[in-house]
Parts: sequence; C-alpha cells; structure tokens
Amino acid sequence: MKIYKSCETLPVRRFFKVFETDDLRYLIVDFDNENDDKALTEKQLVEFSRVFEDIYFEYSEITHNHKLRSTLKKQFLIEEWSLLYTMISSFLNLYIEHGNVEVLVLINNFNEKSYRIDLEKPIKPQIPRLIQRLKGLKNKIKIFKIKLSKSMETNKEDVKMDLDRDALYLERNLELKREIDPDTTTVSKWVKLIQMSKEKHKSHAANSNRK
Repeated sequence: MKIYKSCETLPVRRFFKVFETDDLRYLIVDFDNENDDKALTEKQLVEFSRVFEDIYFEYSEITHNHKLRSTLKKQFLIEEWSLLYTMISSFLNLYIEHGNVEVLVLINNFNEKSYRIDLEKPIKPQIPRLIQRLKGLKNKIKIFKIKLSKSMETNKEDVKMDLDRDALYLERNLELKREIDPDTTTVSKWVKLIQMSKEKHKSHAANSNRK
C-alpha cells in the first residue's frame, strides 16, 4: 500500500481532509472516499499517525505557524509523559507483586530524578512517595490532553478554507494561465503559491502608497 509521506507529495485537499476529519485513509495514494470502505488495521493507524505527524510538523515549518508548532510540542510532551507513566507504573507493580529489586533498577535507568529509588536506603518508605508522584504525572497528562484537544479544535478553525475558491483567487491574483487543482497540487506548492500571492499584494500596496 503506497502512501503520501511529505508535503512535497501530498495533495493539499487530502491534507485538509485528514486535518478536518481525522481520516488517515486520505494518505493512501489511490484512496477514494466515495467508493472505498477499507478500514485501517491498528498497526496501520499507528504508522499513518506518525507519518501525518511528520507532515503536520513540516507544514507548520513551511508556513511558520507558531500555533501549530506549540500544539505539536504539547503532543510530543504528552506522548513522552505517557510512555514514562506506563513503563514506571508497570515496573513498580512488578516490584510490589514480586519484590524483585532488579525491577527498581529499571526505573532508575530512566534517569528521572522525581521517580528515582535510592537503593542504598530502605525501599519500603519510598514506594508511597513514588506512587503519589505517578498520580501527579497522570493528572498532568490528563490536563495537557484537555489543552491539546482545545488547541487542535482552534487550529482546525484557523486553517479551514474553501480550497476551490482560494484556488480561483490565486489563479486570478497571480495571473496564471493554468488551473490550480487542489486534488493534484501538493501542500508545499500550495503554500508557495499563497506566499507568492501575499508578496504580490504587498508589492502592489507599497507601489500604491508611493503614488
């Protein structure tokens, strides 16, 4: 199955379809939403999500969109904290059930001071403190997920556009002798066209002010 993996290849309409609907199947090169009822496997969902995260980050870079960058940073932090919480909780539960001190060494290998167990001191009194810190981490993850959800909704509203109308505007403003097709125009090319249109508008405004 061939998929689009960058702004250089992904058509702009498909990019915004993924962004608006969360349907990652639009990354599949030959996907047709009207005639294709294929479902993605769990493995494909993970793979496609990572690919779109890369595309999303690339888009935030080429558009210099600070809001999108901020959203991505929150997302990366949540993923990092979630992994930390899952791993340390699992190791701690193993220690509580079996009393294997070697499991605590694995916790210390994360090099996170807040969750470190001092193996030179009595271990039992340190466990409740570690449990409380894990609860704090879980709450922080929950709060950031709520903030991320709000940021994503805001970003979706900010980038909403009528692609066909905007394509006509770009054709006219840039005086192009060809049609701009959002179904085939890549994201990176679309961004460049918008930048060219803005530069032309600024130039025109500057010339008008000189008169």
